Amino acid sequence: MMKDNPFEGLMSFKEATDLWGLNESTLRKAVSYGKFEEGIDIKKFGKQWIITLEAMEREYGKLNDDQE
Repeated sequence: MMKDNPFEGLMSFKEATDLWGLNESTLRKAVSYGKFEEGIDIKKFGKQWIITLEAMEREYGKLNDDQE
């Protein structure tokens, strides 16, 4: 039986901006403006930010099937 991937739905800011066609600075600014809740929507590991798929879809809309 396959276990659920604990990293399912998580992505780096680079991955997220590539998928949504945004600039990475857009996400960094959104963090500084308080659009995302740290520990729920986003988390920083060293210098790398991770964001949830749910947070991206909430702020920037759902991905089209051909984008995934």
